Amino acid sequence: MISKSRFSWAVVIASIALVGMAACRSHSSVKTEAAKGESANVRAPSHPIGGTYCLETFAQGPAQAKTVHFAYKKSESDGSLKEFAGDLAGDNLDSSVHEKRVANDLDREMAADKRFPGPPVVNGFVETTRTLHSTRSDASGWSMGSGGSVQAFTPWGLFIAKPNVKQVGTENVAGFDAVKYSVDTDGQGQLDKMPLMLAWGLKDYTINGNAWVDSKQQCILEYNIDYEEVMKDGTARKTHYEGKTASQ
Repeated sequence: MISKSRFSWAVVIASIALVGMAACRSHSSVKTEAAKGESANVRAPSHPIGGTYCLETFAQGPAQAKTVHFAYKKSESDGSLKEFAGDLAGDNLDSSVHEKRVANDLDREMAADKRFPGPPVVNGFVETTRTLHSTRSDASGWSMGSGGSVQAFTPWGLFIAKPNVKQVGTENVAGFDAVKYSVDTDGQGQLDKMPLMLAWGLKDYTINGNAWVDSKQQCILEYNIDYEEVMKDGTARKTHYEGKTASQ
């Protein structure tokens, strides 16, 4: 996900969509079947795995009786990272974002400017932390606090590349009944990967990990995903995603 800057997920997804239109009219959903012998209340997901996360699903549904905590983290091989922590309670969502990124020339100039000093540059990195309070009555802020955070911190965009998804069992995740899935690109050929490779100018990429889906609301409760991309010049970058949901 290489030391060059990225456009927003929205631009990336638009690029992938344009490439995909040349091959087909629409993306088909990842289809899975519940394993034989599983309990009757476990259903196969009706949408692609990785596309819907419980922060957004819970925020769009009825107010939760208990506080639900969400934690998402994105770590890059160059040392940069993004962390999101949010507590959804009733009609309120209180969250914080911690970001660490490689400093650029502008960061160094601003840090040295005594009139309008920017964040300090420490060991070549800039770190910032910000907080956000969202209320259900503010539709725009509520959507940004939940849906916007999902787009910024989770690996949902990777699943447009359609990695292989396989149900491997059921587990209890922080009090929620969940279905566990393995996610990988093993066995996929270059043709399968072509849309993402063309959109991002890649030579190759791999996606591997696991995701746990709420069996009732069919949203991602927890995930642990590794993504590695290789540019056409042979340089590579790794990104690790992890996320958890906990009822308090």
